[in-house]
Amino acid sequence: MSSLTISSDYGYVLVSAGVIGLTQLFIGGSVMKLRKKFFKCESYLKQQEVKDMAEKHMVAFQASYQHLCLSAFAFGCARLSWRGAIIGSAPQLHTMPNDLGYPDTGCGLYAKHLPYDQWVEFNNAQRAHYNMIEVSGPVLACMLTAGLRIPRVSAAIGMLFALGRYVYANGYKSKQGADGRMVGAVIGGLSTMALFFSAIATGVATVAGM
Repeated sequence: MSSLTISSDYGYVLVSAGVIGLTQLFIGGSVMKLRKKFFKCESYLKQQEVKDMAEKHMVAFQASYQHLCLSAFAFGCARLSWRGAIIGSAPQLHTMPNDLGYPDTGCGLYAKHLPYDQWVEFNNAQRAHYNMIEVSGPVLACMLTAGLRIPRVSAAIGMLFALGRYVYANGYKSKQGADGRMVGAVIGGLSTMALFFSAIATGVATVAGM
């Protein structure tokens, strides 16, 4: 019967997992910067279509926003953001769409009013982030699994994966757009497959009692 023992070298695997997580957060932060830059832009907010959306949003969500704010007040959160205002003697709360463009992920009602170059830039950054989200879960699972038997190798491949995703995201966000992601895609793809096969090999070796 085979048994697995976690060695002190497994710490390298945990460090690598943390680096992958931080890389994903960093890539997501670049999307947030573009949200602040584009959706808070004065030229965007001045568009009549955007103003019309704000009016529709106020009508659609005034009641639910009032309930939310009153509930928050009950818990001691009495300060309203710039989107809320108390009008007249009776509390009548009005809300505006989120000023960072949420919940739009790039192809919705808010983003379609961005200039074409900003729309492409925002969607490229968004796609670079989502692509990492799509693969980071399985990669982490396989790295943590393979690291039980080959901790240093698994940690090194995990670091290579993080580097590949960083290069991938920067290339995607460049002027080349999707064409600029290829170097990072190769690095990330090879490291991903290496971790997948390493996890399978670890499982087979464990079953075989090796």
